[in-house]
Amino acid sequence: MIPSVTAPEHVSVCVCTYRRNQLLEWLLRNLAVQRTDGLFAYSVVVVDNDAEGGARDTVARLAADLGMDVTYSIEPERTIPAARNHAVRLARGNYIGIIDDDEFPPPDWLLKMYEGVRTFAVDGALGPVHPFFVQTPPAWLVKSRLCELPSWRTGTLLHWSQTRTGNVLLKREVFDRHGLVFDPRFKTGGTDQEFFRQAMARGCRFVAVQEGPVYEVVPPARWTRRYWIKRAMVNGFNAKRYAARGMNWTRRTVLALKSMIAAPAYALATPLCACLGQHRFIQCAEKGAYHFSRAFATFGVELWKWRDF
Repeated sequence: MIPSVTAPEHVSVCVCTYRRNQLLEWLLRNLAVQRTDGLFAYSVVVVDNDAEGGARDTVARLAADLGMDVTYSIEPERTIPAARNHAVRLARGNYIGIIDDDEFPPPDWLLKMYEGVRTFAVDGALGPVHPFFVQTPPAWLVKSRLCELPSWRTGTLLHWSQTRTGNVLLKREVFDRHGLVFDPRFKTGGTDQEFFRQAMARGCRFVAVQEGPVYEVVPPARWTRRYWIKRAMVNGFNAKRYAARGMNWTRRTVLALKSMIAAPAYALATPLCACLGQHRFIQCAEKGAYHFSRAFATFGVELWKWRDF
């Protein structure tokens, strides 16, 4: 059971969800058993990005069964930044935790993240995200390592390009002190890195905490080559937007030329990579799709306009 809010410190764990009730239930059950060691209290905010409120009954049932302090709300605008900003507005803690609805934490997750922020006297901590397969995935997917995200040694001061919001604990003042929000223009992704870029430009510091991992469920729907190609195309377009906002003209030009050269190079290399194994094929095709999309983004063309993953 989540402890009552009597401790001097309070963490609001923000969860944005969209039609993933089974995964959401798994997440909430794991959030309900978080250790605090008496250092803080915590509550949960669930923002449903489904205008029909498909998660309402699931959240209400679990809140009652598990004795959870949960705030539920609906964000009808189906974009990542709109849902995240809605969740932060509802959060009442002096710390903001963010975790995705397809992830789940171990029992000491919040405690380790909280200790990391306090130990290094920083504005926030980011933990690693490890893939979790409920069933045995295809061998090519495991060998390609596409599901593995980079991580850094505990205490490493992070650059904005190393950030994401799948596993993060931030001081509330990061938002309030500078009026920061997740940029609504980044509808299909990239709003997390843009947020951290702006926060770091204002002097905020964030560290890696290896001891606070979460696990991302990788369902069979993500075991297809089409999924990874589509994802790369979305990320390629968003990467161009990072460059447009965070780099000078010379650097942006260099990166655009790099993608224009890399895209056909990967296309030519794809048949050879296929001969080396399916994992090499998808690695090459995924990188080619990323640079192909990024090259088109230079001219304002978005090849994949909707994110459904």
